[in-house]
Amino acid sequence: MKFQNILVTGEELFFERHKFLLTAMSQHIEKLQLLPRRLEWYESNPRLRQLIKAMYTIRTGSLNKANSVFQKNKQAFTIKSQHLEEDIKNLGYTPDFIFHFFCTFRPFWNPSDIPYSMYLDYTMALAEQNWAPWSWFLNDKERQGWRECEKESYERAYHIFTMGNVVKNSLIKDYGITPEKITVIGSSGDFIETYTGDKQFGSQQILFNGSDFERKGGDLVIDAFRQVRKKIKNAKLILIGTSLSINEDGIENLGFISSRSEIHKLFLNSDLVVAPAYCDPFPTFVMEAMNYGTPCIVSANDGMPDIVDNQVNGIVIQQQSADELANSIISLLNDPMRLKCMSQEARLKVKTKLNWNNIAVEITKALSSESPVLMTLK
Repeated sequence: MKFQNILVTGEELFFERHKFLLTAMSQHIEKLQLLPRRLEWYESNPRLRQLIKAMYTIRTGSLNKANSVFQKNKQAFTIKSQHLEEDIKNLGYTPDFIFHFFCTFRPFWNPSDIPYSMYLDYTMALAEQNWAPWSWFLNDKERQGWRECEKESYERAYHIFTMGNVVKNSLIKDYGITPEKITVIGSSGDFIETYTGDKQFGSQQILFNGSDFERKGGDLVIDAFRQVRKKIKNAKLILIGTSLSINEDGIENLGFISSRSEIHKLFLNSDLVVAPAYCDPFPTFVMEAMNYGTPCIVSANDGMPDIVDNQVNGIVIQQQSADELANSIISLLNDPMRLKCMSQEARLKVKTKLNWNNIAVEITKALSSESPVLMTLK
């Protein structure tokens, strides 16, 4: 069935990050329109925004905490939801269905006859458990207020799509959502067509995206690489996404790279990608590496075990230690045939599962007229 009229809502930034999903969905939906959230008065004025963040910084003692509080509070959730509800009512037509990105607000603050689904990479409950900087609130009242907004949004949704199983489990355990209401569909990278070219090995180059160095396990990567260099003298570590004061043999810090073609070259020229993150909901970088046939070594946290199948298309380290990471790197760099086998399996998983076309099909299947989700809408 081709849906007649689906409206996509969320932050404009989310539309850009998921542009290939929207392109893929448009192949299965007759009319797909986008409605990004409008900026609120306190967001659109740069000086006012800076002033508010400065005040929060004084109260929290940290700019990172201030940024979290600025975005995640019950009042912001409420206002954004109310204004999006107004914008939907003012469209001049009534959408059949709404596909909403994430849960920093919802399409309707008040109950509505228009059904909506949500696409999630994480929940606040998981952030509280796994990475405190993402779950900072001024006080317990604010925290509880946000959680109430979040829970009500999930309860009102006709269906919820999650990137990984850890989010599905959180929705069930932490928010009381019934399993039948949730479909795990995965995610993909910054590409619509999978890579079909050649992939060579032997460079002994390791690639690490350290854009959020501490959260992504940068300390483990540096310590592990020092061990690797003692065993493999020609091993190289390429750090991207951040600029660090590191001056050690074998380590090259390229900083932020905006060119997609340059990043693609790094994937093709690297034997391995390492991502031993302490917290990383469903890392796009890992899926992009797999698309180019670069095996990944990841931690067992969050959605990473959903992406990497241990000892099949990469390695999932069970103990988050520099020793285990180093041993895994050394093992793979010393076994080119194993690397090639993992490379083929990584590309196969992207081709058959972790791609936007497949995900768009899964979404339309879940929301088809035969699905229990929409049977009540007839």
